[in-house]
Amino acid sequence: MTTRPDANSAGTYLDALTAATNRLDRAAINRFAELLFAAWEADRQVLVFGNGGSALTASHHVCDFVKTAAVDGQRRLRAISLVDNTGLLTAIANDIAYEDTFTYALKSYAKSGDLAVAISCSGTSPNVVRACQWAKDNKLAVVALTGFDGGTIKPLADVHINVPSENYGVIEDLHMSIGHAAAQGLKDRVSGDRVPSVRVLV
Repeated sequence: MTTRPDANSAGTYLDALTAATNRLDRAAINRFAELLFAAWEADRQVLVFGNGGSALTASHHVCDFVKTAAVDGQRRLRAISLVDNTGLLTAIANDIAYEDTFTYALKSYAKSGDLAVAISCSGTSPNVVRACQWAKDNKLAVVALTGFDGGTIKPLADVHINVPSENYGVIEDLHMSIGHAAAQGLKDRVSGDRVPSVRVLV
């Protein structure tokens, strides 16, 4: 029986996924959960955004932050995805500039002390970078999830969580896992299972 050249492609991919998982900064992921909890405590908004596959990851994160992390008898986190209003997103891109899609939305919804969560595999998408810069300039806390070398949003983030890979699938898979871990960490904190030691949103 002849083995096809691509017969081990699944194993190669999963090995790469495992290697990148083992190199994740777990303390940074816990810090992400603490920022979410701080936003919840102060009744601040969490605004999540990204392009392409990262846009879908942003929507998934918000679903988990609002529903999966919900605790009976406690108010829920006010998290929104900036990619979910297709009409607004395309109007900004068409009538103004695609680079302004997330900045325009942040200007509409965000206030000082809110939390911006940027998801970008490359870390260089102009609309994501511009939004992170605006968030930083307007006193929002910024969490950035990236791959590759972190790109140009790395220095703009209060918490930078990098997936050390150049494989977009691996990066996107682990961005999803980071969101799940942060959501479950948020739920634990809201439930009183752990009292975080850090408060950053005022």
